[in-house]
Amino acid sequence: MSDRFSLLFLCTGNRFRSPLAAAFVRRLTIGLPLTVASAGTLPVGDAPALPEARELGAWCGVDLSPHRARQLAPEHLHEVDLLLGFEQIHVRDAVIEAGADRKLAFTLGEFVHLLGTLGAPEPGRPLVAEARERVRLAAESRDHSLTAPGDVPDPFGGPKKGYRSTAIRVQGLSVALVEGLFGVTGKSGLVLLD
Repeated sequence: MSDRFSLLFLCTGNRFRSPLAAAFVRRLTIGLPLTVASAGTLPVGDAPALPEARELGAWCGVDLSPHRARQLAPEHLHEVDLLLGFEQIHVRDAVIEAGADRKLAFTLGEFVHLLGTLGAPEPGRPLVAEARERVRLAAESRDHSLTAPGDVPDPFGGPKKGYRSTAIRVQGLSVALVEGLFGVTGKSGLVLLD
């Protein structure tokens, strides 16, 4: 097992939600033993992030210009500690089509909700070990959760304000993820959308 925590975000085209979330989390966790990647469920070649993602990312202080879309493949799941989709269909595709471990696959909203039920991370424990333990506990408590937070819908093809509201939601969930999984509360120079 690696000494780094590996996180994979998964959306449909890997051009808006997952690259934004990955960039936000990378920015918020600078210097931590964490590997963050993103992928999509649809084959779109190596298309760049959508212009709306690049614009909103730049406004927040993250650069998505180098991003190129990639379709999820079983080899992307090697040593992944946590896979976070934006809709239930992403989690199902990852588990059924790519062979992801169901105990490590959640929607982002569901996982952040479950982290909130666990309380704060244990101080003084090694970060990677604590994060892996929190994933295990979240998987165990998944069936006992009475509320299932909604998916984060794809804004593709919708109005410009839909992209912004989706980015705001993705950013808020990314901040909550980092706080709940790693105990990191600083914003590391990330400009928050409102």
